[in-house]
Amino acid sequence: RPSGPPRKMVPAMGPPSASYMERKRAAVGRAKGSTIDDARIAPRGGFDTPDVKIMSRGATPLLPRSTASSADSCCAACPCLFDFASSCWLTGCVLPLCASVCCTCTLACAGPPCSPCTTPECYMSLERMQSAVHNHVALWKLQHQGEPSAGCPCYMCCGCLNGCCGLFWVLMDMWTYIGGGAPITFNSVFGRSAGWTTYTRRQAWFGGTFALSSKLCIADADRVNKQLLDGPMDRDYYLGVHPLRPMSFDTFSDGNKSFPLALPSGACPMNGGAHATFHSSFGRYLWNDKAAERMQASNPVVQRAAAEMKHNFAHAKRAFEAGEDWGGLWFVDLFCTRLVFLGMVGVDMGDDPSSEVYRTAMWAQNNNPATSRHMVVPPGEVIGKVYAAQIEEKVASLRKIFAASPALADYEPLEAIPEDASELRRADYHGHPPRRVSKAEFIDQLVPATIIAGLLGPKTLANALMMSFFGGLDIGPLSTAEERATPQCPPPGFDFPFGDDDKLRLVILESLRLAPAVYETVFLLPEESSVADYAGFGAKRVPPRCPA
Repeated sequence: RPSGPPRKMVPAMGPPSASYMERKRAAVGRAKGSTIDDARIAPRGGFDTPDVKIMSRGATPLLPRSTASSADSCCAACPCLFDFASSCWLTGCVLPLCASVCCTCTLACAGPPCSPCTTPECYMSLERMQSAVHNHVALWKLQHQGEPSAGCPCYMCCGCLNGCCGLFWVLMDMWTYIGGGAPITFNSVFGRSAGWTTYTRRQAWFGGTFALSSKLCIADADRVNKQLLDGPMDRDYYLGVHPLRPMSFDTFSDGNKSFPLALPSGACPMNGGAHATFHSSFGRYLWNDKAAERMQASNPVVQRAAAEMKHNFAHAKRAFEAGEDWGGLWFVDLFCTRLVFLGMVGVDMGDDPSSEVYRTAMWAQNNNPATSRHMVVPPGEVIGKVYAAQIEEKVASLRKIFAASPALADYEPLEAIPEDASELRRADYHGHPPRRVSKAEFIDQLVPATIIAGLLGPKTLANALMMSFFGGLDIGPLSTAEERATPQCPPPGFDFPFGDDDKLRLVILESLRLAPAVYETVFLLPEESSVADYAGFGAKRVPPRCPA
């Protein structure tokens, strides 16, 4: 550290001087042959904070251009170069972005299969470094939601950097998602660690608020529970860590989004009652006394499904104990799919694998391509195009099955809020009457919800429970001793309390807590908010519509 008195932190840059604006306007006008308004020419600041002090670690304070006469002289000589060199866009966006690419590539090569000798301690250090850099990159993106010229000196090089429809911003937006979710991908795809460790490690490293896959992540049970139960939820197209492709979903006849998991609820200005209408219709036709009756153990379809799974389980168990290839838990997926179709819509898949109902149901529960086509990740785009004909055929078949199902035979649009609706459900209508949803529109809502959540969630939980009989779920070699000591499912040899429904329910709930199908729920901030401590950087502001 240099000797002498400590350097004072300079306030964030203020408005440019009048002389600067005149020279700048003249320079830009000569370069582009057009006039530009003051708002566009004015220099942008760095990371927004609730007060006027530099909060980013290691950032050099910038001298306000309006207070430096030498700066105005330099700008008059070469305005483009000066704007570029003095922009926080370099230290707050470009440099962290480059570092993020390097750190992510290093992390990809650090563990198996590339480097099987990597120790957990070494890998954890690399993952922490990659995550810390991602916090920097994501902060810039979160604070400049949807602005193509955010922080970028768009006036340099005659606007070329911001040309091509904002190509730079598109690439950055994509990278903050890919780079942020990279540890989850590396851990789960390469078997390095369990998916939930990506969240718990960040909570331990950075506190209760950090960034993950271009979203503001809040890991605080009290705040999250209050927001989920009482707060307005303006949702969008997200499935846990993944953003979804809006164009892959149907809409209402008026063009508004209809996907149930993306509909706003509670006291949101944009809540028109569609979310509550879907829940009321679902409970009225699909989650009622008739559904409970269909799921009784005395139902012949349930008995046949249970006998089928018992037989397949015994065969897999013998092969596992003999050290042979036991084939995985495909029979659990089949069992869950049978019961979801029977319980929800009253449809029996049957025993003929060549039947349309059987083939369609098993396609719908398959993660790929049924679910992947909705994902923003590049494979989702490819899958949606490669399997376009198959997807169109299967989705049409699924719609036909639902339309002819016993559960929806007497479907009628809701005309009024149900009399037995709870106080919470009534509040969810937000003063609106139920949306008039036709049977075809309700089925359009039901199809993606069934594929993404209705079939995927139950079988994920069932697999976690069943793995207790097959050695337990592997936590992965690149994990800490504490993480390995936390079971994701009932441990091998666990004595399930069959016959005691209360105890069995606790076992299931604890397994669901330790191995959830989806680790996060996403909503958009209804208004500008201030984060008390963002990843150890101190207080930060985030704009409305920021995904959290």
